[in-house]
Amino acid sequence: MDKDDLTILLSSGKFLCFKPSTLAQAYKAPAQPEGTDPGTGSENGPPLALFDLDLLQKSIFFKETGLTDEGDLATSTRVMLSFDENDALQGGVSSAAHPDLLIPALNKWYGGQGQIDLTPHDHAVLDCLCRVPTFDPFILLSYRETLESHRKVHPAYYDVDRVTSDGVKKVIDRRASRLVKLALGEEEEMDVPQDPAVETQAEGDTLISRQRSISRSLVDAIWTSRVDDQTRSLLQSFRIADGDMRRVLFAWKGISYYEYIFNGLMRDHQDFFRWLGSSESQPRDGHQIDPGRLKDLAARRTKSIKAIRQSYVRCAGLLSRYEDAYGALTTDNNPKPFQGFLMAAPKLFTKLGVDIGRFGHASNGWAEMTNKGRRYRVSYDRLDVFYDFVLSLHQGS
Repeated sequence: MDKDDLTILLSSGKFLCFKPSTLAQAYKAPAQPEGTDPGTGSENGPPLALFDLDLLQKSIFFKETGLTDEGDLATSTRVMLSFDENDALQGGVSSAAHPDLLIPALNKWYGGQGQIDLTPHDHAVLDCLCRVPTFDPFILLSYRETLESHRKVHPAYYDVDRVTSDGVKKVIDRRASRLVKLALGEEEEMDVPQDPAVETQAEGDTLISRQRSISRSLVDAIWTSRVDDQTRSLLQSFRIADGDMRRVLFAWKGISYYEYIFNGLMRDHQDFFRWLGSSESQPRDGHQIDPGRLKDLAARRTKSIKAIRQSYVRCAGLLSRYEDAYGALTTDNNPKPFQGFLMAAPKLFTKLGVDIGRFGHASNGWAEMTNKGRRYRVSYDRLDVFYDFVLSLHQGS
């Protein structure tokens, strides 16, 4: 990764790049009593640092993509320990972030006369950062129980803006409400009054009230991955085993989040996608560039367009599978496709999260290069860096 790529990632990012110290600087740190460990904070206030070890708190984490032996997309996590904590572009040493590999590297570089050991908390955080598909705070929030298994951390690391939270909840509510109506409708069919004309308005109001109550319970259960009695009964009606319920709820929340984010990306980045496929994504000073270099740039531009389109097709295809599975449940009363999709969804998060991350970083790189679309035609030198960046994001795809 060169300085240009690092610059764009650091400025654009929450998906594939994560710098804990940047978040720490973003919130107001309460005054600390003399002698208080900055990693644990005051007794009454929330802890400030994500890591106990200052070296890790000041490091930068990256997601790298590759293919498994079976040809599946996989991500790995690397950490760069900057030479200058105030200037990441000075570079630094890097290692795989998994504790078993990172600890020997830390001792090799920084151990000196002593031994560097990680606290149980830092072990847990590193393990989570290696497991999550992206560093999006929404995904980190889903792992909060594990991340905070040894101590609390500042809530800024999980901050999800209100617009996003409300948007995801609307996606969840829309689908959940339909399932509740389906389940209660089946109950009504199994217990039809002998004379339907005797059904009173009060009974109708009671059914609507019950629908709303169960829908709220289901939305809350999906949001928190916690099952109450109403939700358990509903999930059992769709033949989801008790032992699978929390996994299914977590998957449902994650897939709803990515559904919301993907639709937003398609809407918010239309200018970028239009620019990429137009003549404006060619250099304005092409007539001054050596033909060989210009031909090479054109080839990388073509590869970049193809890579981004493939990312789009993969995201759209996975979400289409979700729609089909949901339709099989709600239209055909066949729960098996929905069960199967949600049980596999945590693995699918890797693919969706990485591809959406690629969209986000590529689009943010374009916005930086073109002053948020105000300067459509740019020079060869800037496009040369940009297309290299886009292709570096798609390594392993």
